[in-house]
Amino acid sequence: MAGDDFSEVERLIRQHQGEAFQTRSGLPMTYKVDGSRIKVSRAKPWLLMEGARQIWAMGSDATLTDVDQRITGRAYLFAILRDPRIQPSAST
Repeated sequence: MAGDDFSEVERLIRQHQGEAFQTRSGLPMTYKVDGSRIKVSRAKPWLLMEGARQIWAMGSDATLTDVDQRITGRAYLFAILRDPRIQPSAST
């Protein structure tokens, strides 16, 4: 991902909460943000913005299998981060 600044990515994550996203397998999902936590409609536990930051820091060449399995909800966070709406160049 371009740049190391996660603040713009976090702003975009917050801006697009409640919108329809898709999992890697094409299943619909939404999410909401509460402080530093993210609640995905398809996941029981709250996910952490820090997990999203760690995945983002891996760069655009990273794949889901590269992501540490200890990051709760890594597949959901990965799907959110790879959506074009969350790319800083797509900001409005």
